[in-house]
Amino acid sequence: MQARGCLTATVLFAILGPGVGWAQGIEGRFSIAFEAGTQSEIAGDLIKGASGTLLGKPATFDTQRYRDVYAPDLRLQGLFGFGLGERLELVARGTYYEAEGTALQAGTCDGKDLFAFFEPYGATEEAGFEVGVRYYISAAGRLKSYVGPVAGARVLSSVLVSFSIPDAGSSIQNVPFHEESTVPVFGLDLGFTYDLGERVFVGLDTGLRYQGAPSSLEGLEGLAGITEADGRWTAPVVATIGFRF
Repeated sequence: MQARGCLTATVLFAILGPGVGWAQGIEGRFSIAFEAGTQSEIAGDLIKGASGTLLGKPATFDTQRYRDVYAPDLRLQGLFGFGLGERLELVARGTYYEAEGTALQAGTCDGKDLFAFFEPYGATEEAGFEVGVRYYISAAGRLKSYVGPVAGARVLSSVLVSFSIPDAGSSIQNVPFHEESTVPVFGLDLGFTYDLGERVFVGLDTGLRYQGAPSSLEGLEGLAGITEADGRWTAPVVATIGFRF
């Protein structure tokens, strides 16, 4: 968490700081870049609190947020851009992200602790596509800082989950939780690039993303509603290496 905070602070410092040195601008130039990093879960509930029956016994599920289940993991992205003007660049980005869910106490069943296991069966996987327009606050020097809106879509994998009640010696395996879904995504990019030469640049990129809720599956009779997940707010942080031509 501390490392991600330092990366974000570095991005914001570069955005506010002046450009130094000399480099060619972006107007009329193409760029391609590879980005790798992670993301933080900011807001959104994955499991909704509910009461009902499980295995014929009274059960209660507590609300669990995405960040209670999924820790930051590897995010990979590929970007293509074209300079529309001295300060404007049109960008298109392909994205991929996968994170393993952790086991957690999800509630109680007949007064006994109830655990949910989101791995190995419940890993979340997504592939997406985004387009956006970047406005470069600083574009004349080697250091080019930008801000810009993005929008697109993501395809989310289906999710299964297993439940266990150790004190009762009972479990339910591979319960359908979310089906494969295509959801909208939109947000804001903040970042900078630094020209190492006429063509090669490096940088850091962060911002905010909101993606729609996945389609739920009612895999547990007597406990309707626990799979009605919220939309998801995240903050990606990626390092960039690219080329302009």
